Amino acid sequence: MRVATILFLCFTVIPAFETWLIIRVGERFGATETVLSLILAGVLGAWLGKRAGATVLRELFAGLREGVPPADKIVEGGLALVGATLLVTPGYLSDAVGLLLLFAPVRRWLAPRVKGAVWSWLAQRGFKFVGGGGPGPTARTRASSERQFDHPVAE
Repeated sequence: MRVATILFLCFTVIPAFETWLIIRVGERFGATETVLSLILAGVLGAWLGKRAGATVLRELFAGLREGVPPADKIVEGGLALVGATLLVTPGYLSDAVGLLLLFAPVRRWLAPRVKGAVWSWLAQRGFKFVGGGGPGPTARTRASSERQFDHPVAE
């Protein structure tokens, strides 16, 4: 998708739909209940976001102590932050997506996919990954590919 299309969706279509949805909920349940539900979602989002972020940080540091690469946990932390931000933002659709992102199983499933998509996007734009920092061969295949370059190639 083009950047302009994504920006149009994020800043025009989605907020317009959220506004329409808030109006419909307000007509159905009343203005006071609607406003209170949005405030409650914001408070809940702040609390859940803090809790999810702390959990991800604990898991990140535990993984670092064990030698586990941190990329997936860093992406999970970013997803938790996005989820909390969406819950704090008024709107029912954003609340639903934000709540999903705060569930650890959803983040764990989504993190490697987001990381892969970002690295693929960067690779298509000419970024090079060195030192095992990006997607590439596993340690076993890397070792075997390094072996094939141990001997000079005859020209």
